[in-house]
Formats: sequence, C-alpha cells, structure tokens
Amino acid sequence: MNDIIPENFKIAIVGAGNVATRLGLAAKEKGFRIAGVASRTVSSAKALAERLSCPALADISEIPVDCDLVLIATTDTAVAGVAAAIPPVKGIVAHTSGSVPLETLAAIHERAAVIYPLQTFSRDVEVDVSEVPFFTEATDAGTLAVADSFAQTLSRTCSHADSAIRAKLHVAGVLSSNFPIYLLGMTEKVLAEAGLPLSTVHPLVKASISKAFEVGPHDALTGPARRGDVKVLNKQLSSLSDPAAKAIYEAISDAILKEYHQNLLP
Repeated sequence: MNDIIPENFKIAIVGAGNVATRLGLAAKEKGFRIAGVASRTVSSAKALAERLSCPALADISEIPVDCDLVLIATTDTAVAGVAAAIPPVKGIVAHTSGSVPLETLAAIHERAAVIYPLQTFSRDVEVDVSEVPFFTEATDAGTLAVADSFAQTLSRTCSHADSAIRAKLHVAGVLSSNFPIYLLGMTEKVLAEAGLPLSTVHPLVKASISKAFEVGPHDALTGPARRGDVKVLNKQLSSLSDPAAKAIYEAISDAILKEYHQNLLP
C-alpha cells in the first residue's frame, strides 16, 4: 500500500450490486481487508461476502467502527438513507455515485468523500478496473488524500471532480454508454427481421467507435443523414415497424441534418 493506505486498511461495503461487486473484487485483489458487506437483501450480502471472503452483515449498524473506509455502492436514491444508518467510524464514508452531491454525506459524516468510477459494471462480467477513470471529492484535504489513494490503488487514472463536474460526467456516461446499448437492442430487432444476429454489425461498431476517438465524432460520422440524402432517410424510416425505433431514427436524423445540412430542413 502506501503511507496513507496502510497494509491493515479496513473497508466495509454497503451494497451488493454491480458496482459493489466489481469494486469489492478489485479491492480484494489489491490486498485490502474487507471487514464486511451489508445490503438491504441479506442473501445478496451473503453472496458477495462469500466472493470477498468476508462477513455478511445483517444490518448496516453492524459495520465495525474501526473501519478506515465505508464505501456506499448502492442506488443513488438509497445513498442518503444508507449514510444516516452508518455508525460513526474512525475513517471516512464515501459513495460511488455520479449524481449524488458530496453534501448528502457531509451533512451526516464529518469525513465524507465521493469515489466515482466512470464505467458500466455488471456483477458477473469481468472488467479491468485499472483502466477505469475515477473521480474524487472530499470534505477536507486529508479525507481527499485517502479517497485518492484508494482510487489510485485500484486504477491508473484518478482526477478531482466536484458535484457539478460529476453531473456532466454522469450525463456523458448515459449518452456514450446507455443510449448506444439501447440502440444496439433496436438494431438486434431489425437484424432479426432479416434472420441475422447482432454480431453482424460487430465489426462496424468497433470500427466506428475507433474512428470517432481517432479523428473526432464530427469528422467520423457517415451515413445518409450526414450526406444529406433525404430520399434514403425517408425510405429507411418507412421500413421501420417499431414506432419507438421510428421516432428515434427521425429525431437523430433531424439533429444530424441540422448540424451538417441546415438548408435541407423545412
């Protein structure tokens, strides 16, 4: 570890979902001592505790007071209630949310922090946490140093971000991750109508994303809307049977036309 994060650094985790699982496993791999897992569902706490080789806590109030870090990895709406139930601990209390302000914890715990990983996590899908960018904030310099050291032990990238910046990051995460995955779900349905699997577009998706990061999204964009080919746009629009797909196709095409071909809009 280091001077700020000693070898016997003790962590308790509140939550047993996707984020709690992946960060818990990453912390265990790095040698952190996991003091216990608490969750609103005891069976979930037991399942994660077994993977982390630590106790499953029947209640949040059972979190050991000598913990150096209590990591709240729950849904955003649950953070405030969870924070209020955590007993006073010697260390810091941190949450992993991109949208919950630091003040939500600071109003309850003197040493509060945010340790926000900008990544999509799933319980049973491996992810290289060392490549995940973390963003931290804290009530004071000493607490921030602990949050930074914890994040830097897990990842090569750690930056400071207050609530306003994290809010932008959270929206950026939705636009760059959640929305494309939803669109891939629509793509899967269109391909299924032709008897083809989603893997058909895998090379296209990989090349498109790679190009966007290489030359920038504005220059990387291709397709009928980018060319201003309204005839093809209308033909493709009429071929879509799903009303939701039609609405999204039309809205995005109109936005592209507005950016690249203002003269073609009514």
